Amino acid sequence: MVDEELLEAATHFFLRSFDGVIRIEVLGGEFAFWVDGRPSVPTISKESPEGVTTRFCLWRIDYPDLSRLLSDGVQRLSSSFISQRLKISGDFAVMARLDATHD
Repeated sequence: MVDEELLEAATHFFLRSFDGVIRIEVLGGEFAFWVDGRPSVPTISKESPEGVTTRFCLWRIDYPDLSRLLSDGVQRLSSSFISQRLKISGDFAVMARLDATHD
């Protein structure tokens, strides 16, 4: 149930294409999902998007922080990263393009 709630919240957070892929891993749990921002409307899935092998952005975050981030929006994204509750690795160019979609 919790997994489905996160996936639903992600569909409302990632509204526009950002020409990249993000894998989100929930710390302390066995749950991860993918956000494919390459199509005009991003897709959210538990399965890896087609054609993705190594070039993606990885987010690692606790469930409560991710839940707040997805419901509060881009302001929470910046504060979560600065406070180190959100750990980001991989393709950082995705983050620059993602930020531009929330202007």
